[in-house]
Amino acid sequence: MNVKFKRNLLAGLCIPALTIAMTASAYATDAKTNAHATGTSTGAMGSSDAMKSTRDMRASKLIGSEVKNAQGENLGEIKDLVIDVKHGRVHYAILSFGGFLGMGDKLFAFPVGLFHQAADGDKVILNADKSQLKAAPGFEAQYYPDWNAPKYKADVDRHFGPKFALKSMPNQQLRRASELMDKDVNDRNGKDVGEIEDLVVNLGEGSVHYALLEFDQSWNLKDKLLAFPLSAFTFTGKDKSLVLNVDRSKLDTKRAFDKKNWPDINDPKYVGDVDRYLIVVVPASSMKTAQSADKAKK
Repeated sequence: MNVKFKRNLLAGLCIPALTIAMTASAYATDAKTNAHATGTSTGAMGSSDAMKSTRDMRASKLIGSEVKNAQGENLGEIKDLVIDVKHGRVHYAILSFGGFLGMGDKLFAFPVGLFHQAADGDKVILNADKSQLKAAPGFEAQYYPDWNAPKYKADVDRHFGPKFALKSMPNQQLRRASELMDKDVNDRNGKDVGEIEDLVVNLGEGSVHYALLEFDQSWNLKDKLLAFPLSAFTFTGKDKSLVLNVDRSKLDTKRAFDKKNWPDINDPKYVGDVDRYLIVVVPASSMKTAQSADKAKK
């Protein structure tokens, strides 16, 4: 093997390894940041517990799940998540306390930095004392606030303090996760593609990892789901219709799975495989074209 070929081979092997190492480093940094914000020491936490605290979860499973406090008391349940669809971030979980502490039937938005997952990875713990809960700004269930207007969001961020408030991003667009799930998706020509079946989120990182799209029958992928980053979609018109900005010819449909037979979304091999696909599924040129079209419509 000549020296030049050997050098090129080593470089080709190192780039994927470096990418994975950088991703793992970023995840670890996010986990430390969230642990610091919630007062949990990652130094005292075993590596397996640290990984469990940043497990991916399906939004459909989170919504309706019970929430406990650090003492194991049942507080209520998650009614919804508020996400930034432009930047793939989870800002708040919407909770109903069902009369706990005399809080009535109101709903309350809590920053995701206040939550962590229990040791089994399936339960959610809210790290807030009772005085914080009782004084939190709430709203009536039939009058959901406009998340993109400053009033209620500012009240929530002020109440819980700046270390839990996510910094506003350019052109951010906050929407409820429940509004996206089962929402129809069209292609750029207005033809039906399918609908969003679910969102995979990570509360520890405050991120929307990806969306799962169920395709229309004409795509010959009946009951199959395929992952897409939120950046693959644009939201157009007054009703914020979803448009998939990925050419059909670019889809790797072999990666689709049966919606009745989900893979382990936290299996390292699956996560690595999905992450590599998410990076390449939306070419930069396609995104620039979509963003330009989006700006023109505005």
